[in-house]
Amino acid sequence: MDLLHFLPMPALAQVWPAVPPKYEWLFLIGEILSGTSYLVVASTLFFLALKRDDRQRKMVLLLFGVLGLLGAGVHFLNLWGGEEWFLTVQVLRLVVGVASVLGAFLLYKVIPGLLAIPSPKRLEIANQELREQVLERQRAEAALRETQLELEKRVQQRTAQLITANRDMEREMETRKSTEKQLMAKNYELVRANADLDDFVYYASRDIKGPVLNVAGLVAAIKEELPTNNPALSELFTRLDKSVDQINRKLNNLSEVSRIQRPVEQAQQISVSFDEVFEEVRRVVMDRLEGVEHTMEVDFSAAPQVSLSRENLRSLLYHLLTNAIKYREPSRPLRITVASDLQDRFVRLKVQDNGLGMETSQYEGKIFSLFRRFHDHVEGSGIGLYIIKRIMDNNRGKIEVKSALGEGTTFLLFFPQTTSPETTARV
Repeated sequence: MDLLHFLPMPALAQVWPAVPPKYEWLFLIGEILSGTSYLVVASTLFFLALKRDDRQRKMVLLLFGVLGLLGAGVHFLNLWGGEEWFLTVQVLRLVVGVASVLGAFLLYKVIPGLLAIPSPKRLEIANQELREQVLERQRAEAALRETQLELEKRVQQRTAQLITANRDMEREMETRKSTEKQLMAKNYELVRANADLDDFVYYASRDIKGPVLNVAGLVAAIKEELPTNNPALSELFTRLDKSVDQINRKLNNLSEVSRIQRPVEQAQQISVSFDEVFEEVRRVVMDRLEGVEHTMEVDFSAAPQVSLSRENLRSLLYHLLTNAIKYREPSRPLRITVASDLQDRFVRLKVQDNGLGMETSQYEGKIFSLFRRFHDHVEGSGIGLYIIKRIMDNNRGKIEVKSALGEGTTFLLFFPQTTSPETTARV
């Protein structure tokens, strides 16, 4: 143990109980190792305190570092301190004790925080979960990129299809425009052909009408010169006169049909009085009512006028009245009702009779056809209803028919109003 006398051993005398001389070497080695360990621990705690960024834990580490430094100082002063360091060593121990109590208190307060610090195993599990999440996210991103590429591919395909469809549509539109132009040209040619045909019918009937009237006059003159005792010859001329009269009526009908095909001048669309035109027509058809028991009720008070050419209104009333007279029921007195009123935006003309009537369902869509007749026991041309329908169509009007076989027929003609209903009714 003499080898240990190079150390300042006077401090050993201050240790209580006194260290036996034979164990002084053991005391020295223990103090040296303890002081060195305290220094290493203090250095480590100071290093950790420098690395921490939270203030509370940094202060705890610094405090324990100071405790380690003081502890190291106590152990080394036990080796090198003499009697003059006795008080210093004791004060230092007191400071170490107070600091230890303060450190224990602070350590107690930071226990929850220390427990919250995950263990390496938990950190490893958390890292593993984080790596799995990263991998899952990478797989999701890869799937998203694949989906995005698929969508871009579909968009490109749809865009190409739309471009192709647009081009096809443009070609179809061009074809349709060309077809429409051709159709318009054909329609124009057809209109011109119809107009030429109407002109031909009109002028042919007008030009033929004169010679036919001359023939009728000649037949009448020859009949006056015929001997009265030749009934066969008289019958022959009567039949000839009847045929000439039929030809004349046919020509008149053809002239009227060709006339209604022509557009009506705007100046001819005037307000026409129903009463005035009806009186003209009634005087014309009165000879057809000779010997016929009949009643005729007329009331135009609700709508006394209509915007129409006078000639067309005369033609409408004429054909409606002659139809009612021709197709009357012989077993009962003829009753004709003619009236006008206002219906929404139309002036309505109503002509009703109690004649033979007809099955309208049987002639659906054919009632107003040219040369269509529904009763053959009386003479007729089959153009009256056709003329009525054409006049109404040309004037943007409409016509309705209500009829029952054996009960009678009602014609309803609707004329569009060009003035307010109040004005029309007042006029």
